Amino acid sequence: MVATVLALVPDYGVYLIFGAVFLACLAVPVPASVLVLTSGSLVASGDLSLAAVLTSALLAYVAGDQIAFLLASRIGARVLGVFERSERAAPVVDRSRSLLKRHGSLAVFLSHTVLSPTCPYISYLSGAGGLTWRSFTLAAVPGALVWTAV
Repeated sequence: MVATVLALVPDYGVYLIFGAVFLACLAVPVPASVLVLTSGSLVASGDLSLAAVLTSALLAYVAGDQIAFLLASRIGARVLGVFERSERAAPVVDRSRSLLKRHGSLAVFLSHTVLSPTCPYISYLSGAGGLTWRSFTLAAVPGALVWTAV
């Protein structure tokens, strides 16, 4: 699947990056990080614009985060229940819950940078009652900026 997605990048570039990053923020298993890293080499070769790639990734990250938070604030228990029944996601949800409980909005920032596998789950847990929208957003947006810049 990764090879198929990467083959589409030169033609559909920023749209594909936006879609992949957006879906990854919703915990859909897509190779967003690999795609964004690959786009860096396409920027270096002149096939994609750096400004377009950075803008697309950042907007997708912020939009995906906000949608995940909103979904969880409306139907959080059902969304989290789906993840908790998954063998792959359940341990990450537990780790995310623990991080959010111990560190609050700092966990949101860290999940958007160095602890990126926990990111969508932290967003869902925050929306389900872990944090206010303001606290979540004030930590998530700087984290998205750092992740995108790196």
